[in-house]
Amino acid sequence: MADVVLIKLESDRDDQPLAPPYGILYVASALEKAGLSVKLFHERGTPEAVRRIGRETLEEKPLFAGFSCLTGPSLAASLDASRLIKRNADTAVVWGGVHPTLLPEQVLAEDGVDVAVLGEGEATVVDLAGVLKNSGPNAAALSAVEGIAFKDANGIKRTAPRPLIPDLDAYSPAWHLLDRGRYIYGERYFYSEGGSKLPGGRVAGLITSRGCPWRCGYCLHESMHRRTFRAHSVGRVLGEIKLLKEAGVTAVNFEDANFFTDKERALEIVRAADISWGSSMRADVLARGGERLASEISARGCVELQVGAESGSQRVLDLIHKDITPAQIRESARLGRKFGIRILFSFMAGVPGETWDDILATLDLMDEIRSYGEMIVTNGPFLYFPFPGTSLYGRAVAGGFRPPAGTKDWTFLLWGIHQPLAPYVPRHARFLEHYRRMAWSGGGGRPAFAAARRVLGSLARARWRKRCFRFPLDYHLPRFLLRAAGRLGVRGCGRPRPER
Repeated sequence: MADVVLIKLESDRDDQPLAPPYGILYVASALEKAGLSVKLFHERGTPEAVRRIGRETLEEKPLFAGFSCLTGPSLAASLDASRLIKRNADTAVVWGGVHPTLLPEQVLAEDGVDVAVLGEGEATVVDLAGVLKNSGPNAAALSAVEGIAFKDANGIKRTAPRPLIPDLDAYSPAWHLLDRGRYIYGERYFYSEGGSKLPGGRVAGLITSRGCPWRCGYCLHESMHRRTFRAHSVGRVLGEIKLLKEAGVTAVNFEDANFFTDKERALEIVRAADISWGSSMRADVLARGGERLASEISARGCVELQVGAESGSQRVLDLIHKDITPAQIRESARLGRKFGIRILFSFMAGVPGETWDDILATLDLMDEIRSYGEMIVTNGPFLYFPFPGTSLYGRAVAGGFRPPAGTKDWTFLLWGIHQPLAPYVPRHARFLEHYRRMAWSGGGGRPAFAAARRVLGSLARARWRKRCFRFPLDYHLPRFLLRAAGRLGVRGCGRPRPER
């Protein structure tokens, strides 16, 4: 029997590979280090998986079942599994991760959740397991555990915040509890719409640090990591890369929020790693580093970078506290083209205070850098969504954004056409990302509809060139026809694939 069961359920969509569940892997490491046995589940949240995981968790009779929860569609499956466990046993159900950290009171209002872990969970869950083992879910004992919120007779109580972990090398992802082969990717990396260019067909993700010291107003790292940056030692990172190479991995993607926060540390790693790699990098860091930095990272195996460009309007970049300029975005694109580094620039729209002219400046910049050649890829513009705990959140609420009232209400797709719009967002902005994707990547979909996609792609390119996104009949009509054909039993038709 396992002392603790840790669960990460994903959306039931199967059009994206699974990202490595680093949250539960690190927490499992801490529990095992404290002498506790752990069982992990990481699966798509289908009804069948929820029932099976719930049943197997009950069979283990653990001190608690812990769920790692990210805001979005996967919350529905986590709620269903939590309620199943609570209906059939006295096992404590604990939620950790981004969502309960942001909204602990709302999460604990659910009848299937007993405790919320706030922020980093490694040390917290060890203390929590000790309390549950020795005292059960006793409110007085739980009050001594730093970094949690829980239900007691008087409502919901938060305990004192837990200090951040000073030495990340104290923990290692417990990969022996999962099949790491599930998270080695080929041509399409899990976050990349355009597919990864990392070579060899065996790409692994790797996290080497936590947090980010910058102040982007839309970002959760300010709440989760208090604008700090902490990193694994260089020797530890190189040791893990060596093990991956021995397992046949041909390239790594550094999953850090900002791998180059400590530029000298990052360079020390890639100089010694002797492997192809990709990572995030801020536009200002690359632009200021110039040809010297771009030349070196290219020579040291850099194949692609992910850059959060966000906007082509300096006014909006200032509103969101991005602390970069459009000129730095252009220079980053130029450097990528010159030194053969594929750069994926992500953009957003719908920020409170943004005007349509600001959005047009973003589209113009996307077109400009995309013209630099195939090494430059633009994603978005994705609709901004306000998260509690970010500095833009208050401005969004003041502008008419209505936060979801309950946990279930956060389960809609946060990005894409079905995202609820705040009053400050132009209604036709919701179709920007769809038309950009249809215009330049074909939009994906079933091979049988290739001819229709070509026609729709031509229409999308015309809309993009003319900046005409109103009256989107070419979006709605094909979906209506697909649904109608599906109801008539036409093979291969039915509900269209959901938008991101």
